[in-house]
Amino acid sequence: MSKESNISYLRKLICYFKSREVSPTADEEDRLWNRIMSEITISRRRRRHEINRWRISLISLGAAAMLAGIIWMLQVDRQEEAESLYMVYQSMNQDIPVASDRIQILADNEELSSVDNGARIDYAKSDKKVVLGNKEVARPENTKYHQLIVPNAKHTSLILSDGSVLYVNAGTRVVYPDKFKDGCREIFVDGEVYIDVVRDENAPFKVHTTSCDVEVLGTSFNVQAYSSDVSAEIVLLSGSVKLKDKNEKELLLKPDELAVVTGSNIKGKRHVNASDYILWTKGLLKLDATPLSAVFKRLERYYGVKLVYSEEMETMNLYGSLDLQCPIEEVLRRISLTAPISFQKVNGRIEISREKN
Repeated sequence: MSKESNISYLRKLICYFKSREVSPTADEEDRLWNRIMSEITISRRRRRHEINRWRISLISLGAAAMLAGIIWMLQVDRQEEAESLYMVYQSMNQDIPVASDRIQILADNEELSSVDNGARIDYAKSDKKVVLGNKEVARPENTKYHQLIVPNAKHTSLILSDGSVLYVNAGTRVVYPDKFKDGCREIFVDGEVYIDVVRDENAPFKVHTTSCDVEVLGTSFNVQAYSSDVSAEIVLLSGSVKLKDKNEKELLLKPDELAVVTGSNIKGKRHVNASDYILWTKGLLKLDATPLSAVFKRLERYYGVKLVYSEEMETMNLYGSLDLQCPIEEVLRRISLTAPISFQKVNGRIEISREKN
């Protein structure tokens, strides 16, 4: 029997007793009272259920809205972080030339310290100081971002505040926070770095460049993204990375895969021996059908010399490896053993010409 039918029946029963001017017996009165109270209880339960259902719906809606708000705030915060990194890079890019004889650390456009070639820079050992090889420098207060500038012919390594390690090649700039925020680890790179990222599932690690962004959790990979080059290359050694170009196109990389970004567009990926691409950290340069012009560009950065050569060398490819611990003249001599070139020093630069048969 429905709720409405029960109530109608009880009303008729009450009217019956009134019309007959008789009183129900004690037993009838108890049964009537119990039925009335039962209906009231059922009605209240149904009402509480409806109220609770609405209350849960409102709470769920509020929680969803709150969660959406938190996600939106995090996205905005991360977008602002990326924009801030790029703004710092741009402002310092205009003031400090890479063609210098010193490795520099800047804090808000002020030089914090210079570093010896090959020295390790460590932000993880102390919250108050930066360890620079065998010395320590106090971290300035109220500075949010630092920038590492490694000129041509120099190299160094950088340990960030989370313990992630960067091996920084010649002619490279890295902009990074003095200390990472909770849930946010982002840096900006113009140049080449090999990065060994400390795993943190709550804080993905992002590398921003002028052509693309790379996001990882915990992995090791190499980024070669000089703003002066036409193309950038990202090579994955372990873990996984998500690559996104400036047109929001995404690409996932697996170990031993290399992605090429030309301009602001991902051009694709291919399988490689990824360990070959980090041999530069050991003073070696691996060549696999590498255009001679690309080799010369890398040598210019690594040795800090000016090489003058013709465009026809774009079509010449090299194989093998080069020992970058040797003087530049010896490296060029070894190249000349397999490629038809000759070279000579002229007014502080090296002119390279193609030998005719």
